[in-house]
Amino acid sequence: MNSPTGIAKSLNSQRLIQDALDLVNVNSPTGKEGEVGELYVSKLRSIGMKVVLQEVEGGRYNVLATLRGEDSDAATLMFNGHMDTSFAADEDPEILQAISPVYKPGPPWGRIEGDWLYGMGAFNMKSALAAYAAAVRTIQDNNEEKPRGDIVIAAVVGEIEKTQVDKYVGPQYRGYGHGTAYLVSHGGTADVAILGEPTGLRLMCAHSGSCWFKIGLRGTLVHTGHSAATKNVIQQMNRIISAIEDWIPDYQSRYMFKGARPTVNIGSIEGGWPWRASRTPGFCNLYLDVRFPPKYHALDVRNEVQQMLNRVTRKEGITAELETYVTDEWSEVSEEEYVSQSIKRAHQTLFSSPVENVYFSWSSDANILTRHGIRAVNYGPSGGPNKETRGTMYLPNLISCAKVYTMSAMDICSKSRAEVRADN
Repeated sequence: MNSPTGIAKSLNSQRLIQDALDLVNVNSPTGKEGEVGELYVSKLRSIGMKVVLQEVEGGRYNVLATLRGEDSDAATLMFNGHMDTSFAADEDPEILQAISPVYKPGPPWGRIEGDWLYGMGAFNMKSALAAYAAAVRTIQDNNEEKPRGDIVIAAVVGEIEKTQVDKYVGPQYRGYGHGTAYLVSHGGTADVAILGEPTGLRLMCAHSGSCWFKIGLRGTLVHTGHSAATKNVIQQMNRIISAIEDWIPDYQSRYMFKGARPTVNIGSIEGGWPWRASRTPGFCNLYLDVRFPPKYHALDVRNEVQQMLNRVTRKEGITAELETYVTDEWSEVSEEEYVSQSIKRAHQTLFSSPVENVYFSWSSDANILTRHGIRAVNYGPSGGPNKETRGTMYLPNLISCAKVYTMSAMDICSKSRAEVRADN
């Protein structure tokens, strides 16, 4: 009988790399995941998985694939990952270059140079999708031992941190867990889950939540020639921005978690009309992203921002409207959970060194999964120290990650549900 380590050693690394390149070569920004989903379905069916397509909305399908185990009482493991990318591969070249120097205009979008895969989605997170398939393929090719429990691969639409607001509506803006929220309420479930987000072969058992706020001011529309006595809401918003900058350090010090300060970002500002500069602006809106750690609530964060705005009102006489348009929860499971320990053991076996535990301010669908009873952690192939550049995948890390997935899948699915879900 082969051990999980022995099975992992048989992994077909060239097939893995080709799968990752194939996926990267399909343009799949949020809202346009259909083509890459079809490609992934064909790959999963070719390795013997039963595939169900969940139509989240027109042209957008979650891919839910299952490799059935032999024992209904054994644990079920889900590999969860998103098919959408933060930007389109055919985005304005100036925008792409501002994100990463590795992007090139025109297909093929992906390329391999030496030990590196380059292209939109290689980093986040098509390489991980390929690694999931490689783990299942490796297990399937092993003729001596099959998993007792089910292995599920869920490739979802609309995970990227973007959302509808104001005039920005449509499928291309429906992200932030849109696909996984549908998944877990329509049959996609498991005991535990592993997400291959870009952790650089580091284990992330917790990540922050986030709130997005719209801070709005309404002004009086007056011709420039008569505007001397009119309060300009764009200039007033500068006072609010200054107040935010003064508030951030205090907020960060009070909400620190695992030595990390929660990030705050002024993501956008809109005001007036550039084609009507002869009028004072009738509005100015500022859009703020505030991260917050376990165990706080979104209302705690909203209250923080509202109190800051109240101080501006008292000091400056400026009253702004506050609207919350994203409430993305944090995620946290214990490092003693079975899924965490399984990854630790597999990593230790492969690298002969312990896995590093990390905590980041970015979000993942682990938050949705854990709140639906699926204990989820992040451990992914891309990123890591000195390898954080967008659009890149260091192939030796990809191969190693797929081997860790193989070992963890064999381990977790060899246990009973009670063993894997035991409270720690």
